[in-house]
Amino acid sequence: MKRLMQIALAAVVVAMAAGPALAQEQQRQRRGGGFGGFGGGMLSLLTQKPVQEELKLSEEQVKKVTELQAKERENRPDFQGLDREEIQKKMAERTKVQNEAIAKILDDKQFKRVKQISLQVQGPRAVNNAEVAKALNITDEQKEKIREIQTKSFQEMRDLGGDEEGRKKIPELMKQTNEKMMGVLTAEQKTKLKEMQGEPFKNLSELQRPQFGGRRNRQN
Repeated sequence: MKRLMQIALAAVVVAMAAGPALAQEQQRQRRGGGFGGFGGGMLSLLTQKPVQEELKLSEEQVKKVTELQAKERENRPDFQGLDREEIQKKMAERTKVQNEAIAKILDDKQFKRVKQISLQVQGPRAVNNAEVAKALNITDEQKEKIREIQTKSFQEMRDLGGDEEGRKKIPELMKQTNEKMMGVLTAEQKTKLKEMQGEPFKNLSELQRPQFGGRRNRQN
């Protein structure tokens, strides 16, 4: 259990939450075991009704998305014994493969829109994405500052422990971390990120955030 909690907290640093809702989801999934759904990003969004309706997915597309999700659950990676950087690398590779598969299911317009919605869900943590970092011209100095903010956040969350009192403090800690990360960006970069996020998704608050575990698929 201790190792599982360490992995889950590492995942939080790699994919810094966009808000309290994601923090709460992470807590629920952490207690459930597994580590299968994390890194789904766009795939996780495409399985949800509000996004499917926004993109006007056909029945055939929904079927293919469901099949892809099932395949990903069957082939969830093993993070046992890996450090945070190794976990980050594996999840980035997995997300890349997933997105390539998604691009074959959606048309160009749909793919562009789900990317925008994904960036809205990610919020400040989107800067961890290599494509976003390149588009925003994130400097090495900024990357280092962001890395320091995330590392400190990880340490603080780890020090909170896994009891109820500690978990209650996570949403506020993550909110503060997000604000600090945004503070590293220039006004121009913030504007660019907003442009990349596209038109606000009106049902954003209704979305379930990317999962950090496989509760629905594991009973132990």
